[in-house]
Amino acid sequence: LFRSRLIASLVVGGNSATSANGDSRKLRTPEDRERFLALRAAPEISLILVGGQSERIEPYRSAPHPIAIFSRDRIGEILSMRSYIERVKLDFPGTILCEGGVTLIHLLLREDLIDCAFISRVPMAGDGHFLDENLLREKLVCISSETLNQTTFEKYERASR
Repeated sequence: LFRSRLIASLVVGGNSATSANGDSRKLRTPEDRERFLALRAAPEISLILVGGQSERIEPYRSAPHPIAIFSRDRIGEILSMRSYIERVKLDFPGTILCEGGVTLIHLLLREDLIDCAFISRVPMAGDGHFLDENLLREKLVCISSETLNQTTFEKYERASR
């Protein structure tokens, strides 16, 4: 199913926001929710990576895989994002699924660490945590897109391959 080592999943509103009233749940459609749950339950996933803010807001207690929380407060400035991911991969070989917020995804994109991204675009407008569309398209290439009801599912792969 996945050739990549680090994949990301993100729901994005019609105005590029990834949250509404503080979390992503208000942007999810039934179609997005179904695909999100199937992706996170995939047997290839060895770990779910989230940011500190996502961990505080989103319900991760019932996740089907171990959770790693990346927080600059906890990691400190000594460890780069690349070093952190390399360490995590040593402990959790296989595919890492980043469900982190857009701040974490931007950090991963800047360092070319995302191999594949699944973006669900929904018509609702959010009010915060905006996706940097230019950064996304600079680092990843959209290889497929399909629309189901009012949700468009886009799959991206690393542009530098």
